Amino acid sequence: MTARRFTNAALLGLGLGLLLPLCVGCTTPDDEPDGPTGRDIVESVVTHSVTPDIVALREAAEGMKASVDGFCSAPDTTRLFELQGGWRTLAERWSAASLYNLGPLDDDVITPRILFFESMRQRGTDYTNTVRETYEQALADGEALDPAFFESLYFHEQGVLALEVLVFEDSREGHSTAPDDIVADFSSEPRKCAYLEGVMTLLLDNARLVERGWTESFGDAGQPFAETMLEERLPDGAQPIEALLIAIVEHLQYVKDRKLEGILDAQLAGHFYANQEAMLLALETLVVQPATDDRVSILDVMAARGVQADADTVLTNLEMAQQAAAAQDREALAVAIGLLEGNFKREVPDGLGVMLGVTFSDGD
Repeated sequence: MTARRFTNAALLGLGLGLLLPLCVGCTTPDDEPDGPTGRDIVESVVTHSVTPDIVALREAAEGMKASVDGFCSAPDTTRLFELQGGWRTLAERWSAASLYNLGPLDDDVITPRILFFESMRQRGTDYTNTVRETYEQALADGEALDPAFFESLYFHEQGVLALEVLVFEDSREGHSTAPDDIVADFSSEPRKCAYLEGVMTLLLDNARLVERGWTESFGDAGQPFAETMLEERLPDGAQPIEALLIAIVEHLQYVKDRKLEGILDAQLAGHFYANQEAMLLALETLVVQPATDDRVSILDVMAARGVQADADTVLTNLEMAQQAAAAQDREALAVAIGLLEGNFKREVPDGLGVMLGVTFSDGD
């Protein structure tokens, strides 16, 4: 799917106030905003992009948990294919939600919640062999696979990668990916299903925790992080729109530097490019916003503020990235993601009148 072009009607719908400078977290003396504020943009994004994608992640985790339960009740190839399909859906939903490394996903300086979904995020390290060694040792030594065991797992021993390893290959030497071999492996070692169920429960618990953080309560404020994002400043002092744009830049930088120019993930499932398509679709929705009365589109605001060419450039690069992902063209995707990264460092914040106030370093 390619990015949608915004229309003149959409621009008119935003009103003539958009021609005034974007007011980030400020108002006129009469408390009437001069056109859309940073808060307006964030509210639209949180309502139409962030919250739906976080909810979809939890729903996908619940769907895969149901597939795990069904498969483990009677392992066969039909149920295995359903289970693997559940993983693919979960991986795509995670690829969309991982754009929002804010608040509930960025809840700790040392081991933020995002690492418990995607261990590669820390240093770009592929922990496939670590996952294998951990579960093989657990199956071999007869250790009780109880909640305490799974709670003791490090971030790089769980998450989306661990589930991929468990359902897309067998545990025997050579790690066959043939469906019959995977089913036979589970059938001959029932404790492997117990291990799979435990790791799945961990991810589902984390997905529910992140959703509660966005929609119910997070941190000392005791309110949904979605509401915190509508305040003038976040607890760390950053403006919400600034934090949002930085999160997008850092994610694009991570995909380019750690994956496309480093190690492609989701290789056992053959799903790397599909995951990037899901991420890019989420990014498209974020910048364009659905055609509803309460939307505030980043690109429409940029165009109305006189930087139509820059808004067009963002869409062109987004389309280029989507086409490269669909074609599974690694080099072209790296180039396009790099261009988008630059857009969100420069053209987008400049077009919104936002000062990011950070110096980006190589890697995440």
